[in-house]
Amino acid sequence: MTTVLTIGQDGTVTHTDPNISLVLGYSSGELEGHPLKQLIASAEDNPLSPDYASYHETGRPLTVTLRHGRGYFMAARVIVRKARAEKAPSRAPATPKAPEKIAARPTDRSHDRANIARTKAMLAHIRECLSSGGLPLEFQLIESLNIKADGLAFEVLARLRGANGSSVAMTPADFLPLIEQFELSRRLDRQVIKQTLCHLHRHPELSATLGYCGFNLSLGSLQDRTFPGFIARALEKTGLNPGALCFEIPAHHAVTYTADCRQTCRMLRRLGCKTALDGAGQSMDSYRLAGRLPVDYIKLAPELLEGLQNEPTHLVMMEALQRIAKATDKVSIATSVENHIARQRVQNLGIHLIQGKLVSAPRPLKELGSSDRGTWQAGAIA
Repeated sequence: MTTVLTIGQDGTVTHTDPNISLVLGYSSGELEGHPLKQLIASAEDNPLSPDYASYHETGRPLTVTLRHGRGYFMAARVIVRKARAEKAPSRAPATPKAPEKIAARPTDRSHDRANIARTKAMLAHIRECLSSGGLPLEFQLIESLNIKADGLAFEVLARLRGANGSSVAMTPADFLPLIEQFELSRRLDRQVIKQTLCHLHRHPELSATLGYCGFNLSLGSLQDRTFPGFIARALEKTGLNPGALCFEIPAHHAVTYTADCRQTCRMLRRLGCKTALDGAGQSMDSYRLAGRLPVDYIKLAPELLEGLQNEPTHLVMMEALQRIAKATDKVSIATSVENHIARQRVQNLGIHLIQGKLVSAPRPLKELGSSDRGTWQAGAIA
């Protein structure tokens, strides 16, 4: 999706289109009246960013790096257009016109009420899913490429039951905005972990060969000082190997909340668990953190693989991350590997592990394992 920014003669944003919040995460009010130059990352932040003047080329779409209001950087597809200069008013006096009755513009309150009702209904559904458990989780396999396989490896993907009785599970894009807005992400993380660990406990043939089981952590969990204690109790009750569990920290959270992430990594490491920096390469700061954070894995940003054919510089960026991994004795993982060309290129770079549809599409977690060991519920782990 692309958004259009209209820039005035003084370089400030004068107008935005309806896609602005979806593409950049800003509202119109947060951008209009502000200089575009302050929002676009400098060459120091993004050496690959084109010169500032090129943003004013009318109608030309560009992939730019923007400094988000929350402090992190993000890539976005934008079109920057110059505002047309207003014509000077004519000196000739205008012919007076008879006053016209202006119809009052009705406020579409019914539309607003419908949106609020939908939001409330979705929020109630999300809370019910988290309370009752039994989330339809999925997993995606991870394959060894330039390193000896250390057992079964996969990432757990959060899903929620479809709303209004739908049989199609909701993906994070459907529910994460509301979960984050109403601070339910901590509950979601714990429910996903509970169900997964109970599933592994019921299938000892899985836990015996497990090398990597990855969980995505939200900001709520990263700032929750009781989270490591929750993991410790879960490991004690299930008897699983802590070294096979890896908690993946989003790079944009690591950049903005570095101290919280560092503390969480250290506390989980004391339990014997592993951690990963997920999305490395999204910003220049993520390169620095890839080497300095006490993590065991570096997961490359999907954008580096998705634009590999059209952006040769992505190879250079991935090579830099691989060098960091090698120098700091970390394991690198390339995500979103969708074809054999991408696989060959990351293999040539020395990337250790790969993940993506070429390896395996996401599949229901319940398909992982065959034997059963009782009927544990997710609530068995406090």
